[in-house]
Amino acid sequence: MMDFSGKAAVIGVGASSFERRPHVSVLELADTALNEALTDAGLEKRQLDGLLVQVGSPRGADYDSIAETLGLMPTFCAQTWAHGRFAATVLTHAALAISAGMATRVACIMAMKNSDIGRIGEANNPLIGEQFRENGGPHGEVANVGMCSPIAGAAMALDLYCERYGKDRELLAAIPLTFRAHALMTHDAVMRKPMNVDDYANSRPLVDPLRLLDCSPVGDGAVCLIVGTNATANRRAVAITGAQGLRAGRDTFVFGPTGLGLAQQSSTRITHAAALAQPVWQMAATSPAEIDCVGIYDSFSPLPLYAFEDFGFCESGTALDWVQGGRIGLGGECPTNTNGGQLSHAQMNGWGQLRELVTQLRGEADTRQIADARRAIWMTVAGDALVLERN
Repeated sequence: MMDFSGKAAVIGVGASSFERRPHVSVLELADTALNEALTDAGLEKRQLDGLLVQVGSPRGADYDSIAETLGLMPTFCAQTWAHGRFAATVLTHAALAISAGMATRVACIMAMKNSDIGRIGEANNPLIGEQFRENGGPHGEVANVGMCSPIAGAAMALDLYCERYGKDRELLAAIPLTFRAHALMTHDAVMRKPMNVDDYANSRPLVDPLRLLDCSPVGDGAVCLIVGTNATANRRAVAITGAQGLRAGRDTFVFGPTGLGLAQQSSTRITHAAALAQPVWQMAATSPAEIDCVGIYDSFSPLPLYAFEDFGFCESGTALDWVQGGRIGLGGECPTNTNGGQLSHAQMNGWGQLRELVTQLRGEADTRQIADARRAIWMTVAGDALVLERN
């Protein structure tokens, strides 16, 4: 197994604002995030020799357009798919390039606009062709049975999960309520209206058993993380010590845990021992017990449940009980999505959480700061994960 040994680190972070701004170009959003990250890192554009982009056209801008418009001259470039859950993958590629000597400072950018592309699943959405290629979209959509948007798959997964383990779906409230409380402490969060359990329970049903407040809000924005060679003398650098990529195949479903039995999946859930042996834990030589702060891709509120289980924070089928009692809130034993996550901070494909983890490990999170935070993990359903540690 490859060992990063902390060779690469996040040395700069920047972001635009995240509210709906259909009149602002995605390149302007990217420019704001990039310049903030450069200032944060104390760098100039000419010092960047790598560029990695997650979301390309039409929701974002392709890497060549970003380089041309923003005045970059990178010699190492790449771009991932436009859908979510690739945040850790992008940073992993940057760390690999640095470890291999292919680059020294890589700007990792996610910039996108969601407010002007119509509803997902509708014919006027510019992504409609990609969503339904060969009658199957990237989130498991199957149009002929009415699954025309990601929420349908997420709802089906939660319904089966609750049935299989005999759980009350109302326990799910702990996740959106906790993340909303964190967002109230985050100055650039999109959702800053207080929410109580009645607000959650009375929110509009969308696809049973999911409600409106189980879904992340639409927004526009950009985040840039600059990954460079780790200099241990730089106390603000946050080392990348472990990583793993997305899984795919017959035993995976994008909005359900491994082995839930959805679509082509088997019904064999991951054992706790196997979850603790995930490659990211082995590479970073750590475990859930040593994690001070967690970031999870949470476009829908059930997703953290599955990530907690598949990465060994709790046993399969127990996460709905495990997240109760303030465990995942600030002051709890496993503070998660401390900026509000995608459910309340911003739907930025997980990049907002990565930015937050860097901020926490630097000790710069103001009133939501976790005392003496040293190690964090970003993780998602289907395996994408990244362990970060402060120098």
